Amino acid sequence: MNDDITASPARRLAGTVCVVTGAARGIGLAIAERFGAEGARVACFDVGAARLETAVAGLVERGIEARGYTADVGQRDAVAAAFEAVERDFGAPVGVLVNNAVWARFQPLAEVDEESVGRMFDVGLKALIWTTQAALPQMKRRGGGAIINLSSTSALQAMPNAIAYAAMKAGVLGLTRAAAVELSPHGIRVNAIIPGMVGTPASVAKFDDATMSARLATMPLGRFGEPQEIAAVAAFLASDDSRYVQGAEIVADGGWTVATR
Repeated sequence: MNDDITASPARRLAGTVCVVTGAARGIGLAIAERFGAEGARVACFDVGAARLETAVAGLVERGIEARGYTADVGQRDAVAAAFEAVERDFGAPVGVLVNNAVWARFQPLAEVDEESVGRMFDVGLKALIWTTQAALPQMKRRGGGAIINLSSTSALQAMPNAIAYAAMKAGVLGLTRAAAVELSPHGIRVNAIIPGMVGTPASVAKFDDATMSARLATMPLGRFGEPQEIAAVAAFLASDDSRYVQGAEIVADGGWTVATR
């Protein structure tokens, strides 16, 4: 990583090859945009080919060096092949990995089904093992890197109808801590972001007006977050500005968990 910690924040990721999973929309796309604005070369992973193509085209139109890779991150072989393609296409090893992809279904305990739990854990937890495995040899060759895992306030505070989701996101935090210790000797930092409610279309669609008003009333900042605000935290963790941050869990939820403990 760059040893000059006084480098301009506007170009903190200049030339760094960054992989962002679930990058075709929402928080993932915002992270890809922010990384690109800071000079990164962005490899965008997503399972949806059409929406990924649209997202990458938009990044390229803004002058960002970006490529799309259609891959199911829940499949180990697909992940390994995608990482090999990234290094080949960009001509350099991956320096930053953001594990953002998720698949979620919220159900009462009595209705939780095996298929939903399997898919949720494949994409939201097992995938982090596969991507970290694939990134490791490339990061070791370049002398270090940064891995950022997206968890959720569901891992910290109980929510109804979210048993499988909460367990999966709590697992992300355990994986982050373990990987941070194991990968430190290789100069690889592993940290987690814990977003609260972020105003993506998928998140907002889960609330009717009454439920949304009640939720907003519990939030000290009085609003949902924006994807760009989570992307700003990710950019910090990806850059050398966070070079002494290891195994951290940064909560970005507008104060919700503090106010509801």
